[in-house]
Amino acid sequence: MAKKHTATGGDSVESVAYANGLFWETVWNDPANEPLRQLRADPNMLEEGDLLTVPDLRIKEVSKPIDQRHRFSRKGVPSKIEVRLTIYDDEPRPGVPYTVTMGKRKLSGSSDRDGWIRFGVMPDIKRGTLQLATGETYEFEVGTVRPPAILKGVQGRLRNLAYFFGAIDGEMSEDLAEAIERYQRDRKLPVTGKADDATVSAIEEEHGS
Repeated sequence: MAKKHTATGGDSVESVAYANGLFWETVWNDPANEPLRQLRADPNMLEEGDLLTVPDLRIKEVSKPIDQRHRFSRKGVPSKIEVRLTIYDDEPRPGVPYTVTMGKRKLSGSSDRDGWIRFGVMPDIKRGTLQLATGETYEFEVGTVRPPAILKGVQGRLRNLAYFFGAIDGEMSEDLAEAIERYQRDRKLPVTGKADDATVSAIEEEHGS
């Protein structure tokens, strides 16, 4: 029987589907989730309290000889994480060696010619550390960015863009207003200190989601 899942902090359709043994597309495209799809354009950006229907598992039968060993792989995992290293004026930082630590797992490599670092994580991973050979260390959390039109979404994106360093609490504060003003000045937008449509759209575009 299908069940209802109430989203909490860090939830995404992908993480909920993975926890229930389903593909995220199976959950997201279920007819019962049509109202949520209309509300949230991105399945990886749920707001706390969003109600998600999780359908029943469908049993798949495969015929295989019983006297042999067989390997079955689960499609759709891991999730993909993308981080871009830049300096002033959006200039990329290519060839920077890095190490990503997620629990007991470590991945190493170098940023590509456009400054991108791309790696995979299992959908149940919630946090990790990105350490650069330059000595810079960044803690990251997976699934914590809220929809862009929500104030928590603005706070999270401005934090990722190094404008805001306060709590992601959905509350307008003096620090958040100042962060918005700095962003608006840098992007030559009307300086209002408010998360108006033009500012939210610019933040979403620059953030990449």
